[in-house]
Amino acid sequence: MVNTSNSVDLFTLARLTPISSLMDEQIEELALKTKEQAIPPGRALFKRGDDDDDLIYLIEGEVEIRPAEGRYTRVISATPQSRHPLSDQSPRRATAVAITPVLFIRINRDLFDTMLTWAQSVETSSEEVIMSGDDVLTIDTSALKSKMQHSPNFRKLPAANIEQLLERMEPMRMSAGEVVIRQGDKGDYFYVIEQGEALVTRIIEADEENGDSIEMAHLCEGSTFGEAALISNKPRNATVSMQTDGILLRLKKGDFLELMQEPLQNWVSYKEAQTKISAGALWIDVRAPHDYLRGHLSNAINIPLNEAHRSAQTLDSSKEYICYCPTGRRSSAAAFILSQRGLGVSVVKGGLPDIEENYPSANQSNSA
Repeated sequence: MVNTSNSVDLFTLARLTPISSLMDEQIEELALKTKEQAIPPGRALFKRGDDDDDLIYLIEGEVEIRPAEGRYTRVISATPQSRHPLSDQSPRRATAVAITPVLFIRINRDLFDTMLTWAQSVETSSEEVIMSGDDVLTIDTSALKSKMQHSPNFRKLPAANIEQLLERMEPMRMSAGEVVIRQGDKGDYFYVIEQGEALVTRIIEADEENGDSIEMAHLCEGSTFGEAALISNKPRNATVSMQTDGILLRLKKGDFLELMQEPLQNWVSYKEAQTKISAGALWIDVRAPHDYLRGHLSNAINIPLNEAHRSAQTLDSSKEYICYCPTGRRSSAAAFILSQRGLGVSVVKGGLPDIEENYPSANQSNSA
């Protein structure tokens, strides 16, 4: 049997323990992220001492589990009743070797644990009556969590942060046409649309009174906005207005940075970034186009921070991206936005302060 990888069958995944505890839509998502792996007899699925934390399930064939010397080996066969992972300990306490041609799958434990936390959290939620000033709002926290768990950023949150996040969010009733945030204002809150729809627009001229306004994005229930100004400490780069009546949940800047931005940011050193680039990752330069043209890293893609929402739709989700800017502030904001679209993104810690002086200009290198 040759080494191949194919998507795992949804029914196969749904019968496994404890994966069967997830919601149906979570199992479907996990199936899309999981591949069957094939190995020939004599090859190891894992070895004693390996420190990976994956859940490994046998789908077809037989394996021999070889513990430390002095302990009995055992043979495990794939049957309809084989529902448990071969090993759920890290580091591994035994070696698993294929006796016959074998098909198996690996499930990322961190991803699974976060999904399970969301599933259990949704099950225990109910409608809550919340006071917002003089207004009384009824929030279906179960439905809200179901919407939020579709967002890559919410889905990646540590389990301890989820309930704190919902406890600190403040509900707001909004009317159609009402402006939520305005371009040029100071950033103070992060927003989630609980009910309704909104429109993101941006004035493209320096004169905000007379400049042309362009539509950037349409936002629906479960969408989030307002993070860029909070992370970068820059003014709002767009205006968000309600298209319908609705309810928003807002989170103060300090709570957002504590509960969402810091846990989710993947910082790397410039040396680590170079290693990733050598392995196929791509640079993203988040500065303004005129700064990019004065000098940038070889083959870097230019995506200014205020274009991140729109440009995210054009990027290849199978690639890894590394954002950079002179300080790391704008690049961390852009990385957060891109990761919301399910992209794998890292940020160069501390930024690259001498880009223009030390890297070739656009007319001296290939730019993407």
